[in-house]
Amino acid sequence: MSSKLGLTGDGRHRFALELQQAQTIDDVRDVYFGTVHQVLPADGIGFYRFGRDTTPVLESRSTLSDRFMYAYEGTGRRDDPVLELVLEHGLPADSHHLVSPRRWDSSGARSVLLGEGLAYSMEAPLIESGSVVGTINFARATDGKPFCEEDLTSAGFISEHLSLAMERARRWDDLGEWASLLEGTFDHFPHGVVVSDLDGRRLFSNRGGRNILDSPGHARETSRDRAIGGLFDEAVVEFLESGRKSATTNVRDNVTGKKIIVKSYRAPSQDSVISLVYECIDEQAKALPVWGVLSPREQEIATLVSQGLTTKRIAQKAFVSENTVKQHLKRIFAKTDVHNRAELVQLIWTSGDPRGLPDAQ
Repeated sequence: MSSKLGLTGDGRHRFALELQQAQTIDDVRDVYFGTVHQVLPADGIGFYRFGRDTTPVLESRSTLSDRFMYAYEGTGRRDDPVLELVLEHGLPADSHHLVSPRRWDSSGARSVLLGEGLAYSMEAPLIESGSVVGTINFARATDGKPFCEEDLTSAGFISEHLSLAMERARRWDDLGEWASLLEGTFDHFPHGVVVSDLDGRRLFSNRGGRNILDSPGHARETSRDRAIGGLFDEAVVEFLESGRKSATTNVRDNVTGKKIIVKSYRAPSQDSVISLVYECIDEQAKALPVWGVLSPREQEIATLVSQGLTTKRIAQKAFVSENTVKQHLKRIFAKTDVHNRAELVQLIWTSGDPRGLPDAQ
């Protein structure tokens, strides 16, 4: 008895460990069919996924014959008292303990099983977000042992871990779909978007970013690549040394003669950097990239600040109260990640020529 329990314990450990490593629904299913026999021995094993309200059956897999699967879907499923209990209570059930002998013996499910030389059935639910979304099925031969209480416990263990793995895999799949959607959206942005880590390695670039940053042919790294790559390195160094969360750098492209401006933000996760990349002639730099995050009114206030005007003088020129100017400045500081007027002026002149911004006269 102790040897059996030890073997079952080892099988459970392997089953749970491999499920933790599964990333997709296909991976989860493969782990189930590959290792579940070490947790709960059976002569037939099945795996079902349902649609809403348990119909239609989205997926049905089994170690039994295609003839059995066809017969069960034709006559067995709609007269399966074990399945009825599982769907009603959301718990494992079997034909020996939880179904009356008369009800089981006269059921369509038992008739189909007998055609495969099987007599005993056990099923357990697959549950996501509190709803039954499928079942796992086990059957034993007519000359085998009925399922026992220990088997019901094992079925509950399998059901719980399999359900968690499937929900995790579904979220992973959903995350992949969202990532693809976001990548497609970013590709339509008019400017470059680049995500890198704190070692300067590029993790993602949209189409605009690739068009600006990548050398034609990609054959080898050029001095241009190193110069542009240095922009991201400079931003990371500033983040790590000063604790700042935004930085603006630029370099002259020795191929096109245009200026490349990179405005970088340290992501909330703190281990990645999001950068906006612009390629422009000097005359275009006046509105890039600081001004893109400010409203027209905030741009006007920032321009007046860059001219060295006092709060009172800015209020007069903008036809607002001094308190309104102060509130605008708070929002400007927050959006550009600066702490005072001096830092804002430095950021403005680093980013571009404020004289070309909205008329502040």
